Amino acid sequence: MTDYEPQKNIERSLRIGFDGTCLSNRRGFGRFGRGILSGLAASNPGHLIEVVVDEPSSHLICVPPKVQLRLVKTREAQAEAASSRGNRSPMGLWKMSLGVREGRYDVFYFPTSFTFFPIWPGPKVIVTMHDTLAVDRPDLVFPTRRGRTFWWLKEQLARLNASRLTTVSEKSQTDLSRYFGITKSRIGLLTEGVEPVFLNSASNLAQHAKSISDYQIPEGLPYWLYVGGLSPHKNLIRLIEAFSGLPEGLGSLVIVGDFGDTFHTHLPELRQKAQDSGVGHRVVFTGFVPDEPLATIYRHAQALVLPSLWEGFGLPAAEAMACGVPILHSHAGSLPEVVGDAGLAFDPLKVDDIREKWLQLAGNAGLRAELAQNGLKRSERYRWEVAGRMLWNEIESVVKSHRNSDRRVK
Repeated sequence: MTDYEPQKNIERSLRIGFDGTCLSNRRGFGRFGRGILSGLAASNPGHLIEVVVDEPSSHLICVPPKVQLRLVKTREAQAEAASSRGNRSPMGLWKMSLGVREGRYDVFYFPTSFTFFPIWPGPKVIVTMHDTLAVDRPDLVFPTRRGRTFWWLKEQLARLNASRLTTVSEKSQTDLSRYFGITKSRIGLLTEGVEPVFLNSASNLAQHAKSISDYQIPEGLPYWLYVGGLSPHKNLIRLIEAFSGLPEGLGSLVIVGDFGDTFHTHLPELRQKAQDSGVGHRVVFTGFVPDEPLATIYRHAQALVLPSLWEGFGLPAAEAMACGVPILHSHAGSLPEVVGDAGLAFDPLKVDDIREKWLQLAGNAGLRAELAQNGLKRSERYRWEVAGRMLWNEIESVVKSHRNSDRRVK
């Protein structure tokens, strides 16, 4: 991975601030934040890293060794306040901004615009925007006009405040370029990674038996797995419709998704859809599953099924590949880019196409084995250490560009 080695021409140690307000989130934004922080710390060429977090969230997070912590006193947990309800207080935003200014950082990094807050004046700012879903299709993400308006304003402020935007896939890079009217070269590319627990594809039968029991997955029967949010853009209504037309002998559909998500979800509608479709007894909603049992559930699935209408990256796909599991996925967003030759794609808007590809994969054990093997190899590119080195290159490039600009002015 020599393309991502940190630069060696920075003249002094830097002070790097990291927005830690998203780290308590259990969904993709939080997982990305925690992962890239670990990669940043592991790849650190000798700079100071300080995580800035609100006190109400601080007990929910931990930071890697040699990473410092700066607590900011706010009334509300910032990740919850930044959810689909869009109710962050101006005082909370001001206190977070003040905490960053007091840190006197050279660069401040937001792992997601989800918890962005303005910083003026202050350090050079890098913001990772994962996709344009919330601005292209806000009706799928926000239940209220207030939430949509606040997110739109936040995205605009993040763009204006940032010295550099980054994103996690070429598809998102293209979409952000279109949305903001800027060249793709002004949007850096990062990757995502998988936690070590997913990297060992070996089966642990005792752990599997416990996971089956704990999450009420039918024992001794095959199952197909979905992992992710329970939001409308995840397209789970059509997934259940497609599943209802499959032979009962194909087993169960296991839907892993957090019931306590702060984002917009429609769990009651999904449960009702399963009942109305006659497959309520074959669809299992597990709620949130920690990584260790989740890895076991991945490894024993027939395939991971991802029907999303849009994904900026699709981290469950990378996790499934690392676990040696084939993928049945939507051709929307970044999923074809991330999955490559490890999956079989379908049109997420056509239930018949989802069902047809599902039957094709179910009836061909050789194809499943081939896709799984391709996935194991492909998953090697998705490591947080790689993402950390890529982010260091972005940080050091911003610093170098700023210093060169200062020299020209003088």
